Amino acid sequence: MPRRITMREQLARFPVVVDRQTPQEPVGLHTHEFTELVIIVGGRGVHFSGQETYEIIAGDAFVVTGAHGYKDTEQLNLVNILFHPRRLALPLAEARKLPGYHAFFALEPQYRRYHRFKSCLHLGLDQLSRVSGLLDEMEKELAERRPGFEFLVTALLMQLIGFLSRAYARMRAPSSRPLLRLGAVLSYLESHYTEPVRVEALAGIAHMSQSSLLRAFRSATGHAPIEYLIRLRLLRACELLRVGEFNITETALRTGFSDSNYFTRQFRRVFGITPREYARQARAGG
Repeated sequence: MPRRITMREQLARFPVVVDRQTPQEPVGLHTHEFTELVIIVGGRGVHFSGQETYEIIAGDAFVVTGAHGYKDTEQLNLVNILFHPRRLALPLAEARKLPGYHAFFALEPQYRRYHRFKSCLHLGLDQLSRVSGLLDEMEKELAERRPGFEFLVTALLMQLIGFLSRAYARMRAPSSRPLLRLGAVLSYLESHYTEPVRVEALAGIAHMSQSSLLRAFRSATGHAPIEYLIRLRLLRACELLRVGEFNITETALRTGFSDSNYFTRQFRRVFGITPREYARQARAGG
């Protein structure tokens, strides 16, 4: 059974850790309870996950999900960026409008086994230099912990996320194209969730047939596109209900529901309580 790495003590102080491994020694299968973003800055080695193995070299960048480890390392130098997005309260709503964000952070880790790591992001020398500069600044802020370091580290992390998302969107590897097409659909839904959406239009954005899009979308998200859209609207409604600025009808209209009764039924179906009960619990700190 893979051992579990928590780093509770480090992440308890602040939910971002920059862990530089120079060199990264071979390490057996293990899991994490945080998001781990890996940047290979030098050397080479083999990254493995279960029965799957992938060669990695300087410039590779990838998100770790599930159990993984390293072996056959040759002067392998890497940087792990460990963070808790929810504890940081990262404003990722805007990042999710980038097709490359969905492709890099959500889709590529899921499809890695099918693409044999060929859909992995590989940074050129100039891109790696830019990323290294951001990491150096993050390390400095975390080490010195001067007043305001939390704000600056969070801002640097957002820059890193945005830069990697854009870098993935510029990839030309054939195996990355399907992920970017799905990413384009997801980012469209993030930007137009209040508007009527037709599957035919989404298929056009993805340059897929409707049947191919439905299969790929369900495989990637676990839901059909319209169900995903409903849940996205409900999550945005939760944000408004927590603020408490609008009543139930206004919240429904602002999140793409034309009927407040339908909104309430969908809310109860997904969350198990009514919007009014959710708002009451949110105000009470529940």
